[in-house]
Amino acid sequence: MSKLILHTLSVVILTIAFSVSYGQTGSVSGMVKDKSSGETMPGANVLIKGTLIGQSADFDGKFLIADIPVGTVEIEASFVGYLPVTKTIVITEGKTLMVNFDLTPDAVALEETVVIGYGVQKKSDKTGAISHVTADELNQGSLTDPIQGLQGKAAGVLITKKGGDPNAGFSVRIRGSAGYESNTQPLFVIDGVPNADPTAIASEDIESYNVLKDAASTAIYGSQGANGVIIITTKKGSMSQVKGKKSPAKVELSSRMSFDKVANTLNVLSADELRKFAELKLQASLPGHPDWTVDSIFTDGGTNTDWQKEIYRLGVTNETHLNFYGGDENSSYYGSLARSTWQGVMKGTEKDRTNAKVNLSHKALNDKLTLSGNLTTSFENNDYENYGGWGKDDIIYQAISRNPTDPVFDADGNYDKTQREFNYENPLAIINMVTNVRDAKRYNANIKADLEITKGLIGSVSAGYLRSDQEGTYFRPAGVFASADNGFARRYYENNVQKIIETTLNYNKKINDFHNIDVIAGHSWQENGYDGFSAQATNAQSPGIGADNLQSLVDVKWGDVNSYRGESRLIGMFGRVQYNFNSTYYASASIRRDGSTKFGENNRWGWFPTAALGWSIHNEEFMSQVKWVDQLKLRAGYGVSGNQAIGSYRSQVAWQPSGIVINPETGQQVISFQPAWNANPDLRWERTGEINVGIDFAMFNSRISGSLEVYSKNTTDLLGIYFVPVPPNLSNTTYANSGAITNKGIELYAQAFLVDKRDVKWKSSLTVAHNKSKFTDLGDYQKDEDGVRKAGYISGRGMVGDEYFVSGFAVGQEVGAFYLPKYVGIQNGYFIYESKSGGFTNKLADAKRKFVGSANPDVELGWSNSVTLFKNWNVDFAFRSLIGNQVYNATKMFFDFPGNMPSLNGLPEAEDWYNQGRTMTGATIADIYLEDASFVRLDYITLAYNVNTSKIDWLNSLKVYVVANNLFTITGYSGIDPETSIGGVVYGIDQYNVYPKTRTFSIGFNASF
Repeated sequence: MSKLILHTLSVVILTIAFSVSYGQTGSVSGMVKDKSSGETMPGANVLIKGTLIGQSADFDGKFLIADIPVGTVEIEASFVGYLPVTKTIVITEGKTLMVNFDLTPDAVALEETVVIGYGVQKKSDKTGAISHVTADELNQGSLTDPIQGLQGKAAGVLITKKGGDPNAGFSVRIRGSAGYESNTQPLFVIDGVPNADPTAIASEDIESYNVLKDAASTAIYGSQGANGVIIITTKKGSMSQVKGKKSPAKVELSSRMSFDKVANTLNVLSADELRKFAELKLQASLPGHPDWTVDSIFTDGGTNTDWQKEIYRLGVTNETHLNFYGGDENSSYYGSLARSTWQGVMKGTEKDRTNAKVNLSHKALNDKLTLSGNLTTSFENNDYENYGGWGKDDIIYQAISRNPTDPVFDADGNYDKTQREFNYENPLAIINMVTNVRDAKRYNANIKADLEITKGLIGSVSAGYLRSDQEGTYFRPAGVFASADNGFARRYYENNVQKIIETTLNYNKKINDFHNIDVIAGHSWQENGYDGFSAQATNAQSPGIGADNLQSLVDVKWGDVNSYRGESRLIGMFGRVQYNFNSTYYASASIRRDGSTKFGENNRWGWFPTAALGWSIHNEEFMSQVKWVDQLKLRAGYGVSGNQAIGSYRSQVAWQPSGIVINPETGQQVISFQPAWNANPDLRWERTGEINVGIDFAMFNSRISGSLEVYSKNTTDLLGIYFVPVPPNLSNTTYANSGAITNKGIELYAQAFLVDKRDVKWKSSLTVAHNKSKFTDLGDYQKDEDGVRKAGYISGRGMVGDEYFVSGFAVGQEVGAFYLPKYVGIQNGYFIYESKSGGFTNKLADAKRKFVGSANPDVELGWSNSVTLFKNWNVDFAFRSLIGNQVYNATKMFFDFPGNMPSLNGLPEAEDWYNQGRTMTGATIADIYLEDASFVRLDYITLAYNVNTSKIDWLNSLKVYVVANNLFTITGYSGIDPETSIGGVVYGIDQYNVYPKTRTFSIGFNASF
């Protein structure tokens, strides 16, 4: 302690002495460079050793320290990730001495770390399959969801979104699908808090993503890790490394404005083309009806309306982000505020969001105690339009099918309400007259205390609180629809709360410079609660009443009011041991025991063990002469993780109201109840066992590096709803475990510095992944006579019946496989199929089906590039590709049927079908609508310029840039877009209810002060 006091006093005295010496002084100037590359190092610190006097190198790496007292002094140059250099110089009165510094990278400091479950470790020490993506590597441009930044950046992680709706989220799938009813979304952990919502944080606040892909890495999260884990680390403040000196407070401001346009629309007929089709139909009808005219089969509305053009517009996005951070030797802080508004390309779709974040950290008790806290809030408003089906208020369907000769407005200036067919509405009237809004609030708070009990032993306690509240309003005044319409109103709210308390004890020890041991043990407690309420009514008396006054609507019936509440708890105990000998031989093992109230009383607890080994081959003596290899590490691991992604109370019998009946004794109306599902005390965890073998490599001074992974995972005891007989059961459905899915695949990540010259630098990274998911057991799941369970049902005009499905589940077949009848021709106006009994049939229900393709790609590719030119210019671009996947084009299936035309609109292919004699078969299932959907897409290209701010004292840096997103797509697919959502186990269906993908152009700047 006395030495510390003396050292502190000497620093203070020297600083004061230097500060007050004005008589005999001189100066020192120079430049700081990277010794290996020769590049200058802006921001490097140059200090007179033992004092607080110094300067930071400017944009060109230059520095100048004036008013230094004459005599001998030591000057030190330092930079994060580099070894400091100290030089002794003699200051002469009135003269400036030139001193240059060449800094060498610090191999230890530059050792990249990855975040794992309940800890961090050096990337070179990992034994599992983990992808690490930093903020600088994320996708650029306008991002409606932070997870979009990860798209194409991590091998084996498939992220998709249906179109460009700003209100729609993303589907994430890691290493294939696994499960019937449970979703495939991974577990998101943000700053140590599981189940956090990534949309509650701003993209600019993200420091890094760490994707845990294999069970050996995810099993530490037990029952929540089967679908993979994405750990998001947000930015924090920085503590000063110099006693008594504050880390300079920094302020950063970024702003971006983006313009969106529809990338592609459906090529339906124009008004003139539809009129020609009417003439074609007339000519075919004249032999039987010689007195017919065009008016006999078609009522011309007299206009030329492009209905897709009417509902779409130029989208505009504005995003602004402000953050500040700093600290001293004991504390650090980080705060941010973000505001974003999105005007979607479809009229009536809008979103605005405000994010706020605070990160605080403080050290006490001689740095033995660290207290940290984090609060994130998000306030979001959404304006929706329905487009998910073929109903009256489904905008996209109405726009595509509406006759282009009909006007938007009638002669009186009101919305045109021509009624040609059932469910035939004016989409502009719906957009402008229907209210469909939501307000959502999200809160994510956590606090943590870390105490160093003794050297190497740290105890931690953390508490987290997550809350999301949303309320929505839907109001349609009377008279919006052309058909009978007395209006409709609905209000709802929903609240979700998660509370979590976790305690851990971590011991880290290095013995004899060879043995490295890291042990952690912990306990986790989670409680999740939810409640909601909704009310609706019809017969609105006035457009001005709205849904805020439901009591003013006339008609309310049974079932119009609904409320619910529920909760679940999860308790876990876990431990992990990691060991390595001389950073060459690695071994790790973990185990977790979880208990969940979601499962039956006989199976509430489950074990989730893992084990992994690693061997750094490059550290062996026999590799010492192989100078070009920097790293060669072999890894292998096995683990078991679980899935509890089902609703609460599924193991208990549940009763639900079924209607109003008359009590025969009293004659009064009472509500009757029926069982929703049966009790199942044996309901248990869905389990995934996975083997992963990986190789990490780096060569040529790490100019080329990457990893190769091979895996096989088997998911058993699939959670699902099963049909059972009544009696003896109360209900015909039961939640149970049955069936199994395997996923096998290979992944490659490679990074290379293709060019590393003084004026040109080019860094490139490539991700390649191949995965196949197959059913190995269907258990008791309902199947037809061929051992196939029907899936992928499609609904639409004229499609009523059990035969309208396109996918199937069968042992040995892929998850996402298409199960379709073979089209062989047209006869008497009907589609003809191969028949189940041999021969041919025009009945879809009797058609023979085969597995003919898969929605899963054979290869997933991502190629990202960053090019620096002359220090100031940056060009970044990224391509993404799926190869070998197929999509069922249900949009073409619905709109190439000539029978609905010319009353409704359709595709040009309808004329071809009509000429071939297709007059009877409407929209129907057939293998001819299955298409190759392989594509290559330029996700973004960015051009940025870093302004030289060395002569602007108040400005540290300024970057201005332009970005183009989705500039082009190369594909042979005939639909609007080949990319479809991949959520669940049924996907790859392109129906007309898809919001179009957008092409975006952005301009923005990033500045730091």
